[in-house]
Amino acid sequence: MRFILRLKKFLPAMLSAAVMFFAASCEQSDIAPALKMQQTTVPYTAGRQSVSVEASGNWVLALYFQDDDQWASLSAESGSGSRNVVLEYGENHSEKERKVNIVLTASGTDVVLGFTQLPENSAEPDPDPDPDPDPEPDPEPAVFPGWLELPTVKETEDCHFYSHDMRVAGRTCRNYSFLWDRDNLVSHWVAYPLNSFLIGSGSRTDDWDYDPLVPRDEQPTLFHGYDGGYDRGHQLPSADRYTDNPSTFYFTNMTPQLGSLNQNIWREFEEKVREWARACDTLYVVTGCVLEGSRGKAYDNSGKAVTVPGGYYKALLCYKNSPSFGDGGYVAAGFYFEHRGYSQTNVTSDMSMSIDELEEKTGLDFFVNLKKQLPTLSDRIEAKDPETVNFWWN
Repeated sequence: MRFILRLKKFLPAMLSAAVMFFAASCEQSDIAPALKMQQTTVPYTAGRQSVSVEASGNWVLALYFQDDDQWASLSAESGSGSRNVVLEYGENHSEKERKVNIVLTASGTDVVLGFTQLPENSAEPDPDPDPDPDPEPDPEPAVFPGWLELPTVKETEDCHFYSHDMRVAGRTCRNYSFLWDRDNLVSHWVAYPLNSFLIGSGSRTDDWDYDPLVPRDEQPTLFHGYDGGYDRGHQLPSADRYTDNPSTFYFTNMTPQLGSLNQNIWREFEEKVREWARACDTLYVVTGCVLEGSRGKAYDNSGKAVTVPGGYYKALLCYKNSPSFGDGGYVAAGFYFEHRGYSQTNVTSDMSMSIDELEEKTGLDFFVNLKKQLPTLSDRIEAKDPETVNFWWN
């Protein structure tokens, strides 16, 4: 049996003070390489599925096919650290099942996970077999990274989790993650670490482009903005990532946003967030949009409809390595903006809310991995009213 291999080809050391910042988002720990999927055997219909990659440091993924028909593809074939990638596959119209081996190479080790797609003419299972067999166990849930900035990740048929890496000072570390909605053509949220080192220095590139992780036909085309007068509003601001500025111009990072919001109080708020980040060892940020109360549709350059959000929010978690700072070194704050123009440009303390309140407003669970790190303090951190915390307003 012949297998075909599909593989894509894939700054000096910093001062010790900078390394302390860098380590916050480029952590490495010893993780045994592993691959996990919810289903390793699927029906003949086309589909997609998350593949959980668990690894320390750099890794490479490859697909070994049973024959010349390369019927599946991966959203990423290399990366660093644990993350999810997407396996996408077409319909199987043949009379035989087909197989592919997914091979993870990491830390000098190869891990193989087999994936099988049944043929179109395969028999449908008996809905009421006699006697009833033992029930099948539920498929293993997708495993997502334990990064502090992540909210609970809820993937659906139309919403998928992706994560971008970046190279900083010669090392690969995480850039940002997002939950992409291919139906509404916006990311529900974008999550990322932020500090002086990760912000970096440079200038805005305006390198508008498709996101390389997401199929192009599942993205809007926004080289010339939206029809209808909306701005291409960044969720991860361009000025937050001079270290990898082009990645902030991916179309998956955009939402149709009113200029009266984007160019005024929202822009000033983004600058305030960077100011806070520079005062933290690391600020963990979730920026998101709310589709409830949508303002309708905007249209991309090819006429595809994009849902206009009804509101925007930011969830912030600041960490300082100081026993006297906050609770266990953490303080948190939430902010919510209706999608409209505001008469003021400065964000004031009365506009803030606790993380618990923002969770109630958005229906999301923020900073879910904080509880694993601080099981006795996380509830207190998320319940505290940021209006009473001097750090945010000094």
